[in-house]
Amino acid sequence: MVREPNICDACARLRLRRNPEAETSADLWTPHCDAFPEKVPDAIFFGGFDHRNPYPGDNGIRFVLKDYGEMPLRLYEERVRAS
Repeated sequence: MVREPNICDACARLRLRRNPEAETSADLWTPHCDAFPEKVPDAIFFGGFDHRNPYPGDNGIRFVLKDYGEMPLRLYEERVRAS
């Protein structure tokens, strides 16, 4: 399964933590960030929610474009426009 581009791919805040309880390769890494220290919500990481907008529980911490993040951001925006 190929993951669709998401806004996190272009975000300077994204971090990945190894999941020792992973049962599949898709669960091997847990995405997290300053806004969501436990886990980025699926609605953002998989669902296409634009985290430049408020999301419940983000405590006002939102997307920040990472260095060289223009291409992943463009791919994400194209995906969202197409859906």
